[in-house]
Amino acid sequence: MRTTTLINTSTIERKLPEWAKVDRVINGVPIYNMNIFDNIMTFNQDNLEGEAFDYFGTKITYGELPALREAYAKGLKLAGVKEGDVVTLCLPVSIENLMLLFACNLVKAISNNVNFLFLKNDFALYTKDKNSEIIVTLDAFLPYFVDHLNDSGIRKVIVMNLDDFLPEDKKGMFLDTSEMPEKMQEVFNIEQIMDCLNNLDKIKGVDFIKLEDLRKAGEESDIPLDLGPTDLDRDISYFYTSGTTSQPKCVVYKEYSLNAYVEMHAGLDTKNYVGERNFQCIPLTHMTGERVCAIMPLARGGTLVPRPIYNKYTFAKDVSETQCNCVVATASFYLMSVRQGVISPDALECLKRPASGGEAVNVSAVRKIDKWLRDNGCNVRYSLGGGASEEGGVTLVTYFMDEETKTNETGMPLEPHVHVKLVDDEGNLVTENEVLANLHATSPASADRYLNNPEATAERWYYDEEGTKWGVTGDIAVRHANGSYTIMGRASDSYVDENGKRVYLFMIESSLDENDPINEWEISAFKNERGGYDVVAQVILDADQAEPSAELVEYICSKYDVDAVKFYKEFEIGEITAKRDYILLTHDYDGYYAPCSRNHLMLVNYSENGDTVRIRVRKDHKIEINEKKSKEND
Repeated sequence: MRTTTLINTSTIERKLPEWAKVDRVINGVPIYNMNIFDNIMTFNQDNLEGEAFDYFGTKITYGELPALREAYAKGLKLAGVKEGDVVTLCLPVSIENLMLLFACNLVKAISNNVNFLFLKNDFALYTKDKNSEIIVTLDAFLPYFVDHLNDSGIRKVIVMNLDDFLPEDKKGMFLDTSEMPEKMQEVFNIEQIMDCLNNLDKIKGVDFIKLEDLRKAGEESDIPLDLGPTDLDRDISYFYTSGTTSQPKCVVYKEYSLNAYVEMHAGLDTKNYVGERNFQCIPLTHMTGERVCAIMPLARGGTLVPRPIYNKYTFAKDVSETQCNCVVATASFYLMSVRQGVISPDALECLKRPASGGEAVNVSAVRKIDKWLRDNGCNVRYSLGGGASEEGGVTLVTYFMDEETKTNETGMPLEPHVHVKLVDDEGNLVTENEVLANLHATSPASADRYLNNPEATAERWYYDEEGTKWGVTGDIAVRHANGSYTIMGRASDSYVDENGKRVYLFMIESSLDENDPINEWEISAFKNERGGYDVVAQVILDADQAEPSAELVEYICSKYDVDAVKFYKEFEIGEITAKRDYILLTHDYDGYYAPCSRNHLMLVNYSENGDTVRIRVRKDHKIEINEKKSKEND
């Protein structure tokens, strides 16, 4: 359907399969006995000529999606995948990744969604322990775990290439890595990739298959597929927590959860329109990437614009050049763009929903992002999302906030489908507004459990006296009088002082004065030699307004009641989460400056166990800006 008439997605008339029926109702949400792909297609039967994908100029319509999904599904069956098998998907943001999620679902396999660095660091945990005998991966990722294959349970490796869906005139474009982030340049080292691929014959007992060959074999196959109703209680996917506090946990979703996520938005007027272009840069290894950035735009008849290299340096230019209307990216991408300045006065004129989620963002940062958007021609404000991935999208991005006044509030919970509540540390309900408390949530799209981890499951979810399943999100939030919430940060982002009082570091972060020359900052607490904690500010300055100086150190420490300051050129982005690398920052112990005397500063180096070295330096001592950290995540 190609038309100049804008169709509000809340008015779409769905066309259900004749066999579809409501199987159950959760939190007031009717859930049909369809798999997620069939559910998406009920919204698009009048949009079969509309573009579902635009991959650097390769267009795939909604009418072409069923055959593509079935080709991949048949290919997987030809490769030996059976109902209940665990298929490990280790892929970039791409057409293939999403279609393989749908294909695994169709053959009733479980998709095991893994970042390649997980496989590099602990291969057995993510494959053998999950009883997975097959991996689908990008050729560039293979060198990071190929040495583990001989001693694993993996029997088949299906390999894709970023060229596979590129138009002929674009093939080979990823050979030029000059604009990629440094770590991505390491990943896309052509010599490293070719050396790995040329030595695959040395790995015995493992079959290597090109994904393109598997798809073509599926297209030619008449192997039967079950295209009817589905079992909503079947496990369909494994995702993993980010592991910012300990080893990542495996999160299990059932079929009903993904359908519920779509159904609880059906008919909701979010001011989205059929045909909107959605920039995809968050990997589908995260709930946000899969649901918010892929599933929901398709259920709204949108066009996915996948970008397999998530690149904070070219993010704004890429959104502008692709003329996208909607984007969800980490807050760090926006803040990097703020520092880069204006592209052009109309660069982001098409952008109607600039959003992010998963990171608490203070008011000062939101206002800077809003100004940057406005200066680049975007006439809507930045939208924040909130809620833990295990809850399947507990709070929306700020669809329903006042465009004139919103800052870092998240969207208002959808009633009656999603409920949130605030409780104190003793579990008592907090009814007052503007009071810090623990955020609990219930959603029909919630995960089922942590795999083989009943203790963690019991800590994460509980049932109330009415039988409603609630999740302990781990977030600290406040409720406002208008019904919105601000998620301030993680409960773990705190320490206990010498008086036994818990101090939340994010409260200092949120107090940042937008008039101060600080572009971004993080507040951490390090053990000191006195048995207590030093609270330190890790700061990226606005280079146009200030340079590191003794006076600035004293100003920041005095105004925000912190003990020491370290200056950075930029923060590392976590390779797995694509967010600011909090683990790195909380273990970055050296090179802090603290007030000392009229003529001196103190150069402070901390340690894990509290050993602290303090050295007096003159105020005219050059204060270094930390350029780059070399330590990798554990």
